[in-house]
Amino acid sequence: MLAEIYSQALARTGTDTIVVRDSASPTADLDAGRIAVLPDRNGGLLDRWNPSAQARTPEAVVAAVNASLPQGLSVTDAADGTDLRARLLVTEEFASRDGVRAVAALVPRCGELAAGYAELPGLAGGAPSPGMISGCAFATTTRYPDPQALRKALQDGEIQVGIVNGPPAGADSAGLVVLDDPKFALRAQNLLAVYRSGIFDRAQLKKLNYVAGELTTEGLVDLVRQVDAGTDPAAAARTWLDAHGL
Repeated sequence: MLAEIYSQALARTGTDTIVVRDSASPTADLDAGRIAVLPDRNGGLLDRWNPSAQARTPEAVVAAVNASLPQGLSVTDAADGTDLRARLLVTEEFASRDGVRAVAALVPRCGELAAGYAELPGLAGGAPSPGMISGCAFATTTRYPDPQALRKALQDGEIQVGIVNGPPAGADSAGLVVLDDPKFALRAQNLLAVYRSGIFDRAQLKKLNYVAGELTTEGLVDLVRQVDAGTDPAAAARTWLDAHGL
């Protein structure tokens, strides 16, 4: 979906573009010059390039990513309107009984809690890694096949905390509390595009950065839902670009 958006945005500057689908290793393809642009999350890039970095907030992550860029690569502006951090879910009973509405309130208790993980359809992002949540190490972490199974495990008391790899749709979090994270216990994850340095002119870079200025969490989730419902990604991207004057 994101590749279509960036590709078609560049095409509107007169650039010949093509979307490479189903790449086994997009990062390796970027390094080898087989692709020119790769949409990604800046926090995920920092986890890859400098995992020991202490940056957590959006501003700090942007600075740390720019300081960690491998030779020959550059990045567009980050889409500040996108928040693709993992989300932590608990039952309403747990939240009310223990007074837990934010990740920071959960952290001191992580060692005594069982957590579960499930991937949301259409959103990239792997299973939780050690240190993903600052100061938190759960007693156990179990992978579930889908958000529905994760929700059932929470409601049945098999686990106390659920983790999904981004903002859940309403049905995925029905009856649950999504914990706030204003202090960024989880590293910021904003969308951007990585590209080969020196290949774009000012007009092309301006167009790529315009995309970043228009992307939002809610808009991206809506696009994913459209594609899951059968809309062609290229058509969804074209409609989105038109709607945002890009």
